[in-house]
Amino acid sequence: MCGRYSLDLNNSKSNFKPETIKKYSKVFEYSNDNISPSLEAPIIINKNNDYDFTIAKWGLIFDWLPKGKTLFNIRSETIKEKKFSRDIVETQKCLIPFNHYFEWKKENNKNQKYKFYFKERPIAYFLGVFQKLNNNIFFSILTRQASISGQKIHIRCPQMIPIKSQVKDWFNGGGDWLKESYNDINNEDLFNLGLKYEKTQ
Repeated sequence: MCGRYSLDLNNSKSNFKPETIKKYSKVFEYSNDNISPSLEAPIIINKNNDYDFTIAKWGLIFDWLPKGKTLFNIRSETIKEKKFSRDIVETQKCLIPFNHYFEWKKENNKNQKYKFYFKERPIAYFLGVFQKLNNNIFFSILTRQASISGQKIHIRCPQMIPIKSQVKDWFNGGGDWLKESYNDINNEDLFNLGLKYEKTQ
């Protein structure tokens, strides 16, 4: 699951090409250490093999949802099976940059907040999908069953790409992210790539 995350794109510019920063200068001013559903945040869309950085609102909108509710997470295990999402994941993929994301665990009758991050990679990306409605853009983050290490805090986690070379695979339909085997709870792939977590206030 993912219900809160942070992104300081303004101070993460060294991770992007100068021409990209110049082209999307307004987007690269973005900074928020407590992004929650319904708030706006940067996403990356592939347009004709070029990457478009834009601001979108977190949470897809469907008429079958209860009034005022949005779909801010989608299970990757079933995204190709559900009528509302199987076409979206084929044609409307996106990436959501982040610095950290947060989960809570009940400890001593209190909710303890944990921060997850990649120690050697200040910017990583959630896998997501987007929709356009009335000239507005909305997005949702894909989630998976957490690995053994992650389940110590929460049973699910967002799907993530920490390595830039994987970006093209996601947009081109490559990679194993949506395959059942990728969601094996014994899979320690993200922690092998340097995912860390620690208590925070």
